[in-house]
Amino acid sequence: MSHFETLLPIRDSLVQLRPLAHRDADRYAEGTRDGDVLRYAHLPLSEYTAEIVRQLVDTVVAEGLREGTLLVLTIADAVTDEFLGSVVLFDVREDRAEVGFWLAPWARGRGVAGRALDLVSGLARTAGLTALEARTLPENAASRRLLERGGFTCGGEPAESVTPDGELRATLHYDQRLDA
Repeated sequence: MSHFETLLPIRDSLVQLRPLAHRDADRYAEGTRDGDVLRYAHLPLSEYTAEIVRQLVDTVVAEGLREGTLLVLTIADAVTDEFLGSVVLFDVREDRAEVGFWLAPWARGRGVAGRALDLVSGLARTAGLTALEARTLPENAASRRLLERGGFTCGGEPAESVTPDGELRATLHYDQRLDA
């Protein structure tokens, strides 16, 4: 069991973060078909069905959580447990990890992403990480604003990087110090 497992779920008055579960499969798959998610999330698979999500929950998601190397978390409503999106800690190393996130269209405009980002930063700090990294496309103004409001600092001009979907793209790189 990883240290992360013992810290989950976490919540505030608006959202909770918990491991992706079978009960999220239909809404997760539905959310990944949204145009903005397709354009900006750079998910590893080109298509998600509920069955694929359930298989991932039982394999990659469970293994990553157990080993503390990959956290695929559901952003859920704190009261109703409705699936709202996903936040992922990946490329987890001794002192840092990269964070990625996306919201389903029905969750946007309610402050959910900012709250989820704050919660995952707190989780990473409690787990002993000292920094988080994030990348986004320069044209993703909403993500850039969210990262900056969440205490991330942009590292300068766009640079080529391989995104989680395996594509080489010009991305902006952000860092957040957790030990400050």
